[in-house]
Amino acid sequence: MSPAVSLCIPTFSRLNYLKEAVASARAQTFADIEILIGDDGDSPELRAWCLAQAAEDARVHYHKTPRRLGLAGNWNFLARLARGRFLNIIGDDDRLLPPFVERLLGAAGPDTAVVFSNHFVIDSAGARLEAETRAFAERYGRSTLAPGPIDDAVLYFWRHTVPMSSSLARSDDVQRFAFKEDINTPEPELYGRMAAAGKQFVFVADYLMEYRVHPGSATVSGLTIDRLAEYLQELDVPAHAESAKRDHIQPLALSGVSRRLARGDVAGARALAASRYYPSPMSNPRALLQRLVLALPDVAVPGAYGALMRAKRLLKAARARPS
Repeated sequence: MSPAVSLCIPTFSRLNYLKEAVASARAQTFADIEILIGDDGDSPELRAWCLAQAAEDARVHYHKTPRRLGLAGNWNFLARLARGRFLNIIGDDDRLLPPFVERLLGAAGPDTAVVFSNHFVIDSAGARLEAETRAFAERYGRSTLAPGPIDDAVLYFWRHTVPMSSSLARSDDVQRFAFKEDINTPEPELYGRMAAAGKQFVFVADYLMEYRVHPGSATVSGLTIDRLAEYLQELDVPAHAESAKRDHIQPLALSGVSRRLARGDVAGARALAASRYYPSPMSNPRALLQRLVLALPDVAVPGAYGALMRAKRLLKAARARPS
């Protein structure tokens, strides 16, 4: 028989963290689960350890990707393999707390598409960061969110973010909607489409997983934030959510233009800056500087942008020096 829940752990040659992630999945108080490991790397040591885990616990299944898929590609790879009614995807550097599945599954109703919880923030060594944990809960609206079904999932989505790592999502929905594979933070876009389709989201106030922040994180770099901004601006919203959508996308568009300028993609930067969700240069100094650079001839844009960034770094260093 198929398990109730599939816990999916995509990995890429980080065995030290993966051991903690798999141990946290195996320690769930709810036993009717499968644990799927998607290996997108090439470490013989990691493969051997995963196969040993599978031999020790029949719920653990190791899968080698057919080729290098990248973060979101590995997520889709595992989602297609999932046999559970619900699935969760955590980073190989994250940890689930023992009641994670039991509490979330218990809160899901027959119409629930996504049920999610609060989460702790931990550092590279696994120590909990109290200030960062509080900041995450406040930033994403969970500190004041009432437990239970969210009345206006579309508006909540545009004001906040539902993390895949601390949620259970219906497997058939994830398989049907699928993650965009050219962004390294794929769940906001997928959950945005699900909310727009009228799917029900349910919140559990408990802190049920540990999200690790460290320089080596695959999502910390934001290297594909320009594509995320473009995907999000394409989502239709009702009139009452338009302002929240604009507020959500504007900082992404600013960062996306910077990313494209840094890569020398002048045409792409101009296209993103032309979006109606790009902030007005009259109210945003960063947007004004970007517009001034983009007003130059194509050949002059990379040099002008590079000079601005060097000046910014020098100014920052000068401010940091003790007087």
